[in-house]
Amino acid sequence: MTDKNWKRFERRVAKALGGERIPVADRRSPLDVAHPRFGIECKYRNKLSKFITDAMQQAVDGTGKNKLPLVALGAKGDRQILVMLRLDDFIQLIGPENDVA
Repeated sequence: MTDKNWKRFERRVAKALGGERIPVADRRSPLDVAHPRFGIECKYRNKLSKFITDAMQQAVDGTGKNKLPLVALGAKGDRQILVMLRLDDFIQLIGPENDVA
């Protein structure tokens, strides 16, 4: 039986952040990755929205040296603001996995 792409993606995220993938059948948590500091939900798609990828590319292109590209996302009528970073940049920001806990 071959492993599903989304499961491999969850494992990759868990490993990169020093967490543990939680199998769906386990139900220890409604989240995909157990981590001492973060509540991690993974979403894997065949293709991301052009709006999202274009926004990140614009942030990357406009970011100078010694800065990390970041995209802030909001919706009309919703006060919540979401922040998007590339995983490698996020890890750089929080430090090595030993410093995450």
